[in-house]
Amino acid sequence: MMYYENGLLRARWASWRDARAGRTAQANARWGWIKAPGDRGPILWMQSFSDADQQRLGIELAKAMAEKRRDLRMVMTFETEYPALLKQHTEGAERLGYGFGPCDHPQAVGRMLERLSPLRYLALGRTPRPRLAAALGRGKIPAVLMAANPGPRIPVPLEAVYPRDARQAGAWAGRGVSEAVQEPVDFATLFTIAQVDPNFRAMVSGTDEGLLWWAQGLNAAQWAGWRQAWAASSLFRQGLLFLEGTDAPADLPRLSQWQRAPLPAGTVVVVDNDRWYPALSAAAQAVHLQTASPMLQWQVYAGSRPISISPGVILNAAEQLDADTILSLEDPTQILGHWQALRGDVMAARQRGDATRRIFWQERRHAGERLPEFLQRVFDW
Repeated sequence: MMYYENGLLRARWASWRDARAGRTAQANARWGWIKAPGDRGPILWMQSFSDADQQRLGIELAKAMAEKRRDLRMVMTFETEYPALLKQHTEGAERLGYGFGPCDHPQAVGRMLERLSPLRYLALGRTPRPRLAAALGRGKIPAVLMAANPGPRIPVPLEAVYPRDARQAGAWAGRGVSEAVQEPVDFATLFTIAQVDPNFRAMVSGTDEGLLWWAQGLNAAQWAGWRQAWAASSLFRQGLLFLEGTDAPADLPRLSQWQRAPLPAGTVVVVDNDRWYPALSAAAQAVHLQTASPMLQWQVYAGSRPISISPGVILNAAEQLDADTILSLEDPTQILGHWQALRGDVMAARQRGDATRRIFWQERRHAGERLPEFLQRVFDW
């Protein structure tokens, strides 16, 4: 059950449902019954809510903090679990415990803070909910907010805010906490895979010149339109189309089941595992993002591929992009036509890809310069 607000009856109902379904850890954690890892050392509580990107950010920051401060124990809580992500990326993470977190009922957050007695609270991706924000204030527990838009209630004392971009920094303007707001930085660029073995294109298409195209973020109603447009496109005769989204048709092959043999031209493949993002970002001729998390966007930027987006997608480092670098398109036929034009203009395609790659490396260098500053803050706690 996904309920983490402050309603007593709904939270009790959610925990009862979880317990009946065997999710006792989630049921207990919703009411603050958390155990800290290890026996000694101060505790940092990191809250990553329901966003997979922010869980990954928390894990990577925890690894860096463990190197800087050897006595610090870290607890990362979340409201949605991503088992594959946790299994893949927590290996080697020292003094990090993780699990479901509390709901925002005063009893739950009070018990959580009593059991952890955290040295600091670090919110990843959003501000804490109102009851927790108030409890942090009463307990005089300093809060650090990372990659978070300002919420209705800002925790006090507020030690620092690390906006992920200029847009988010602007949202904090006028909130009366200007001294705490730091220069924008996106630490996610530091663990984006920037150098990828280029053999994926040859393996999947049978040739180094294979034409791969990737569209990400389809909903259930859009698969048929993409398949029809692809079958009618001249790209069908020589290329492979990779599609990712919800409710993929059962008759399409899955990339996770690919047997490392070349696929016939015209094949439509479902991207069903994010471990393929780096390879696709480097090998695709072009990428269309119908939806995309900031972390996926950095991966595509690093791949140096031409990008188009659907209306409403919020781009990383949008203020640094020229107006004609990334086109806004919606209809599959339009997008395939754009890809066909890029195939015929290699120089334009390269220039579009190079523009986003330069921005990625600028942001990565900036994050690398800022990380020691953040780690020094942790050391000084």
